Amino acid sequence: ATAAASAAGAGAALLLVPSVLAAPAGGAEAFGGASASGLGFCGLVLLWSVAVAAEGPALVAVGQELAPPGSEATALALPRAVGDAVYIVAPFLLGTVADASPGLGVECAVAGAASLVGAAALAAFAGSSAGDDVDDG
Repeated sequence: ATAAASAAGAGAALLLVPSVLAAPAGGAEAFGGASASGLGFCGLVLLWSVAVAAEGPALVAVGQELAPPGSEATALALPRAVGDAVYIVAPFLLGTVADASPGLGVECAVAGAASLVGAAALAAFAGSSAGDDVDDG
């Protein structure tokens, strides 16, 4: 549940980036010279960072919990391997989105949507696997 909630929080924060960046920059005097959109962006980045920091260990824990006996090492290595693959592919994909989009932060929204899809899949998988550990015999 922690992994799915963390991924959902990270995805939601990224989805809100374009709307915060599109907000009018007025009212900077009220924030000590910082614009409301700048502070909103910083807040979303902080929320995203906390969610991602909680998500990493939670995914490893879920993998270890759901791993069949004898496959614990594979379950431990899989999140890292997939994460490394995403770090290779995502910058090119999101750069293409950024180049093709007219607005600011659209690439963040695409990454956020992908995070929400992943969170939903993780929640569905973890929910369906939770009953697998029950011994009927």
